[in-house]
Amino acid sequence: MPKLVSDRARKVRCPFCGSEVLRPVQLQEGQWYDFGGGFCNCGAVFAHDPTARNGGAVFLQALVMATDGDMDRAMGLAEGDDYDAGYVPHYDFQQHSLNASAFGTLYFIRLRINREA
Repeated sequence: MPKLVSDRARKVRCPFCGSEVLRPVQLQEGQWYDFGGGFCNCGAVFAHDPTARNGGAVFLQALVMATDGDMDRAMGLAEGDDYDAGYVPHYDFQQHSLNASAFGTLYFIRLRINREA
């Protein structure tokens, strides 16, 4: 008997710690938050690009989320020195799973240091 599509779907996990993350939600905390996002217990934040065509804006939102809404601080961070970035492609928002036919991408940011603003 062939496997069902849901059998091939994988759970959504943080690329830094491997913990399962919750479905992205619409964030109301800041003016820069146009995309759904969320948080991992390891300190990482993530933002959801539903079409895989808004990568720059979604990545910037994740940086701003990581700096508690401070755009100036976010723009001053350097990947590899101040933060690590991770990407989870093929995210299916409706099923909250990874599926090869899905277009969504989750952009993860985890700060390495806590610099003073």
